[in-house]
Amino acid sequence: MKTMAKANPFGPKGWTPDRVGDLTGKTIVITGGNAGAGFEASRIFLSKGASVVMLNRSVPKSEAAVADLKKIVGANADVRFIPMDLADLASVRAAADRINEEIPQIDVFIENAAIAQVATQKFTKDGFESQLGTNRYGHFLLTRLVFDRLVASKARIIVVGSGGHKMGLKRLQLDDMDFDKNYNPHITYCHSKFAQMMFAYELERRVKAANLPVSVHVCHPGMAKTTLA
Repeated sequence: MKTMAKANPFGPKGWTPDRVGDLTGKTIVITGGNAGAGFEASRIFLSKGASVVMLNRSVPKSEAAVADLKKIVGANADVRFIPMDLADLASVRAAADRINEEIPQIDVFIENAAIAQVATQKFTKDGFESQLGTNRYGHFLLTRLVFDRLVASKARIIVVGSGGHKMGLKRLQLDDMDFDKNYNPHITYCHSKFAQMMFAYELERRVKAANLPVSVHVCHPGMAKTTLA
């Protein structure tokens, strides 16, 4: 007997940008907003009236992205960037200080930036395996340092995960988080995404237990041709 496929509640095309409502007055902070999915997300948010603050590693690429977004959306688009390198925890701390000083309200906080498929084992400035250090540890510290602002803002925290978490170890390799013994570009990347998801689930559990006015979400962006892959 055939079973009927469950209908998509958003229609045959699923959730599309035209379904995003008016975001006037909302401030969205996004890491890695100057390229790929982060750039497209920033473009959509701006087109809906939001203010966007991008946290990016490259100053020249960020300046170019801001210029491009203003050309696409309009000269009055409220978009800017704060330099931040997730692979350098001192840089993360400096960016967090600026966020706390300059951005009084954060309605949506998106952990989007990532690196992937690093061919050989490399390390962050602080000595962590580069994919885990960038994708998870940098974001972990950033979230912790701006968390009080997120709570005060009743923010929505979005962690951009990956279906790739199913393709790796499917666990945290706690005895060797740097993969000194078994480094593999793909599996180690999947490990970093698994760690991101475990963080999000634990953060959700804790904010609910503490009755804090923030929400935590994890999304898989699907496959796209970007600078990441």
